[in-house]
Amino acid sequence: MKMLLLGTKKMFLQILWCFSLISLSSQTRSHYNFVVREARYTRLCSTKSILTVNGRFPGPAIKVYKGDTIYVNVHNRGKNNITIHWHGVKQPRNPWTDGPEYITQCPIQPGRSFRQKIKKGPYGGMLIVIGQEPPSMAQSISIQRRIVVAILFPNLTMRSPSYLESGGRVISTRSSHNLLKVEERQTILMLSPLMANLEISIIAQNLLNVEHGKTYHLRIINAAMNLILFFSVSKHNLTLFAHDAMYTKELTTSYICIAPGQTMDVLLHANQNPNNKYYMAARAYSTGVGVPFDNSTTTAIIQYNNNNNNNENSTPSFPFLPSPNDTKSAFAFIRRIRGYPEENPFTCPLNIKTHILTTISVNTFPCPRGRSPSSCQAPNSTIFAASMNNISFVTPRTDILEAYYYHINGVYRKGFPSFPPYVFNFTGDYLPLELNIPKRGTKVKVLKYGSTVELVFQGTNLVAGIDHPMHIHGFSFHVIGYGFGNFNKSVDPKNYNLVDPPLQNTVIVPIKGWAAIRFRATNPGVWFMHCHLDRHLSWGMETVFIVKNGKASNETLPPPPPDMPPFTCQAMRHHKFVVRDASFTKLCSTKNILTVNGEFPGPTLYVTKGESIIVDVYNRANYNITIHWHGVNQPRYPWSDGPEFITQCPIQPGAMFSQKVIFSEEEGTLWWHAHSDWSRATVHGAIVIQPKPGHTYPFPKPHKEVPIVLGEWWKEDIVQVFNNFETGGGDPLASDAYTINGQPGDLYNCSNNETFKVNVEHGKTYLLRMVHGGMQDLLFFAIAKHQLTVVGSDGSYVKPFKVEYITISPGQTMDVLLEANQPLDRYYMAAKVYSSATNVSFDTTTTTAIVQYKKGKHIIPSFSSRTPYMPSLPSSNDTNASINMISQMRSLADEAHPIEVPLNISTNLFYTVSVNSLPCSTCEASHIPGNRLAASVNNISFQLPSGNNILNAYYHHLQGVYTQDFPDVPPELFDFTASDLPTFLRTPSVDTEVKVLEYGSTVELVLQGTNLLAGTEHPMHFHGHSFYVVGWGFGNFDKDKDPLTYNLVDPPYQNTIAIPKNGWVTIRFKTQNPGVWFMHCHLERHVSWGMAMTFIVKNGKNPEEKMLPPPRDMPHC
Repeated sequence: MKMLLLGTKKMFLQILWCFSLISLSSQTRSHYNFVVREARYTRLCSTKSILTVNGRFPGPAIKVYKGDTIYVNVHNRGKNNITIHWHGVKQPRNPWTDGPEYITQCPIQPGRSFRQKIKKGPYGGMLIVIGQEPPSMAQSISIQRRIVVAILFPNLTMRSPSYLESGGRVISTRSSHNLLKVEERQTILMLSPLMANLEISIIAQNLLNVEHGKTYHLRIINAAMNLILFFSVSKHNLTLFAHDAMYTKELTTSYICIAPGQTMDVLLHANQNPNNKYYMAARAYSTGVGVPFDNSTTTAIIQYNNNNNNNENSTPSFPFLPSPNDTKSAFAFIRRIRGYPEENPFTCPLNIKTHILTTISVNTFPCPRGRSPSSCQAPNSTIFAASMNNISFVTPRTDILEAYYYHINGVYRKGFPSFPPYVFNFTGDYLPLELNIPKRGTKVKVLKYGSTVELVFQGTNLVAGIDHPMHIHGFSFHVIGYGFGNFNKSVDPKNYNLVDPPLQNTVIVPIKGWAAIRFRATNPGVWFMHCHLDRHLSWGMETVFIVKNGKASNETLPPPPPDMPPFTCQAMRHHKFVVRDASFTKLCSTKNILTVNGEFPGPTLYVTKGESIIVDVYNRANYNITIHWHGVNQPRYPWSDGPEFITQCPIQPGAMFSQKVIFSEEEGTLWWHAHSDWSRATVHGAIVIQPKPGHTYPFPKPHKEVPIVLGEWWKEDIVQVFNNFETGGGDPLASDAYTINGQPGDLYNCSNNETFKVNVEHGKTYLLRMVHGGMQDLLFFAIAKHQLTVVGSDGSYVKPFKVEYITISPGQTMDVLLEANQPLDRYYMAAKVYSSATNVSFDTTTTTAIVQYKKGKHIIPSFSSRTPYMPSLPSSNDTNASINMISQMRSLADEAHPIEVPLNISTNLFYTVSVNSLPCSTCEASHIPGNRLAASVNNISFQLPSGNNILNAYYHHLQGVYTQDFPDVPPELFDFTASDLPTFLRTPSVDTEVKVLEYGSTVELVLQGTNLLAGTEHPMHFHGHSFYVVGWGFGNFDKDKDPLTYNLVDPPYQNTIAIPKNGWVTIRFKTQNPGVWFMHCHLERHVSWGMAMTFIVKNGKNPEEKMLPPPRDMPHC
């Protein structure tokens, strides 16, 4: 038998009828591959690329039996996002693969795949599959596929078909059916949009050949975007026996009315004069006054096999079709459809627990600011909108299903109203204009499992009364009544059909009328409800049902599949980090260094507050690597935090890890860096977190923003520097230069031409986003003759204060305003070391960049050869100068930037941080014979686990990786900051111990520096948390006196704080981020020696207080 492409006549929105022969096998294939890709198609005298599945339009049919479960592997090889929806498939307890974008999943991005499970359900007949994407991407909507479900009638038997594709035709053989004399062919008629130019054209007229006296099963799908259609076959009656894959009582009719999204199973009896040809035809049914529509007619031809009249030029007879605005004929057909209760598995609910009445309206919004009124083409220079119960649905950018399942706040709101918020004469001819404007929102309706629901759709005459085909995902429903005018709750229910109502998934609500449906909420999950006219859906005529879990295990929502697309959709912008070697020349020599994307420093990431991103990290280097997002709290998601052997095993050479970076409260400047061995020396870059849309900085917007990344450079390979440091047991080799944005500056040899320069205009202000990416030392930084205004630190704003210089420690970030208010000239910005430890070698050089003024677009030539002014920087051991910053930092603590300093402390901790020594007979570089240098927290030198990571061990309850005995106070109490301390205090224990904290604990942690071996500053960094720095001081902390000096009003909110030499710092935080979180000194030699520990924050009681599950591509050890 044949697949025939039938002739098409031009329509304003072209309608393509496609006949596809479907044969059903006795053994259903369980796996399918859908490759979404572009293909070239020629229609209506023009050729264009369209998005297809497997290069076919319409796409491939799926053949299944009633009750089957199949898997479809969707591979997106297109240019845009895509999702696939299985229209009418109930997906019992499996909304994860239902498909509507941003409702039950984020889209499948280009180059990605998703294995979708289509679960068995009690249907017979035919359903449709539709590609889903935002309406702005019209090409992606051109995917229409259909599911054919095998059970047609009881006792129907079929044999396996054989297919032969040749010349665009499909030939099949199969047995005849003798119960209803259905001919062995079944034909799908798919109505779908074909966008083209406006000239009238006819594709070659293909024929559907039939044999007189036989009956044909037509499977009809309306896959059009915006048109309800009348369909008829000339001089032939049609017998409807199934609608939306549910059986109906047989209905003989001369035409059908079918809405977008609906499917119908129809019998065609070949009982007319075989010597004639007959058109089958379809044209629009559209009732909206003033609404343009395609008023053309699409046709195909039926010809009898034994036709003796072979004149190809003979004109087929044309069928009767109602006029496009014939509502009476449309609903004369619709009202005659009756269910077949004996064959359908669902009974109509009689005792209703939940009553809902929702208006469905076309609305308008004012013309957006910035657009010309002429571009806003709705009435009165507005733009079109649509609503349900006066709420125009706003699609979120985190999908609602996963937000519901994982208890993620801020994605949607409950409380979709059960009745219209404004009661008026819904179908009146003259309605007040103020009713046209709806509210915007992402509101959902929550239903208890097992609820019996009656839902009345009430059409309105706002802006444009029209028919609305309403579709509900995850359910079939009984259509119990229709009517015109306003629904009358006292009168209309008396006319309900509760005996044999049709069971459907898409219902046409008549123009200025209503439709009533009933269903049972026995499918837990998140289910979309919307108008199936795509323009109305795009305008906001939709909402979401959330059906809660029942009590039994088979009444609850199971976990998502492991390959779900990421659920923070908009935020899931992908960045590609390729870690690889690159050659760089500095200080007169060339070497290979480890980089991201060949850049040093690495690329700056720009994000918006509250956004999330995916960074695909590809390790193309010869060493293991991990990436840490410094200062990003990663709420409930430590899996991508990055510290090697703490929250993950390293990404091995040749491997890849997609790291999800979740921004929450952070705003300002942070940074990212490698967190394995000393690779962060060259693998690091800035993160710029902009305010949310509609929000501004708490200071005047600067003219320009300039990232300033401070770093260090060794002539020697950093891997060799690290290896020598480890084996030698002493201090590491000091760097050969400090750098500003990767350049040492013109004070170094061979560096003049590459010096980083900042061009400024007099009278303008510049925001310097400063990152200290250096390895070993705190730095002083200044710009000659310019004051600096500090406005932020560690991704949080502070009260502005002016300084001549700043002190910044490794790991810290600062936001600093530079006012270009000096005479037109050239000025150095410079940085040099602050290091107070005795007998510790450090880099004594100064790195520089140049601030140079310009007029207009030109640098003033007279200054090009002049030596820039040099700023005055404190001496390298000026401790008083170094603590200048910490003493001035204050949070904004205003209404727009509130703070929550814990006042009632539940957990008090006191940790010493010390440089120590451990026995080592082979360590020749140490200045302590027979020992190597070490470091500790509370006299425990932290030892990284091997072969596993702490987070994985904690999550999976693995033994032997760590112990939970980290002490709350030092095991030995002594005069921590005294000059001469007993040597036995120098030796710490070596272990992998963690501190476990209950969720919601309020913690005060005193970090006490000691003078063991070498008293010095320690910039302590806490992963997963920011904290309030409530106090600091020199000497030993006094628990009776020092708390009296705490700042509990506006303390700075930071993630890295430098403990003064032989002093202390007190921080406070609340444990609201479950997971495993590293705390360590950010001087690389100290963390390598063991100045680190780990917190485990336990899950809370509520679902939103628990860790999220790990990603599927976590690196293996």
